Amino acid sequence: MSFSLPNSVRLDRVQQKTIREYIRNRGLFICSDFDNLKTTCFKPAERETYHIHTKSFEVDADLDQVWNTYLSISPKETWRCRTVSFGCMYCKKSKAITYAKDEYKGLREGQVLFLNVGLFWGMVNIAVAHQITRIEPVEKYIEFSYIEGGETEGSQRLSFSQTSQGTTEIVHKTTYRGKTKSLFREKTLYPILHARVISAFHWNVKQKVIAGTVSPA
Repeated sequence: MSFSLPNSVRLDRVQQKTIREYIRNRGLFICSDFDNLKTTCFKPAERETYHIHTKSFEVDADLDQVWNTYLSISPKETWRCRTVSFGCMYCKKSKAITYAKDEYKGLREGQVLFLNVGLFWGMVNIAVAHQITRIEPVEKYIEFSYIEGGETEGSQRLSFSQTSQGTTEIVHKTTYRGKTKSLFREKTLYPILHARVISAFHWNVKQKVIAGTVSPA
């Protein structure tokens, strides 16, 4: 017979070994432990220490439909490809953990997502965590930041705009730096792997837009 404390982490519901180890190593045993996780948001005063990666995506649908889809689609569906998969999520506002098979109620500020990223054709796997730091419905952008303690620091911003052709453009801008300095990692390896991961992410959302199966946020 197993016993668990109220609001304790159910590691048996997290599929990826890397994420289970990440949670254990950080001492994240109950929900309140997750509130101590800190972000590594881009610091403008140190801008010369960062690199920038920008990639644009286009969806043949109007801005509101695309925006609502990004806010509504579950991370299990978006972070799903050969390279990356979703493990679980903690929301600092609701103080609740969401697992891959749970109902998803939409993107919210304060959510911390735990992902497994596979490198070199799955031979190396690492856990990555990032927090949703800003959702701006008027200016139409979403920001999230890497969690402190990982190999990468910085922020990512997804900016949405309507084109003159009636489609929606999403500009994914990443401002990043390595925890340990390595020009090869930061200038070559990271941009290649990052582009692959975010391309799969946006492609998954695009398919959801095309299917038209997401309710307004």
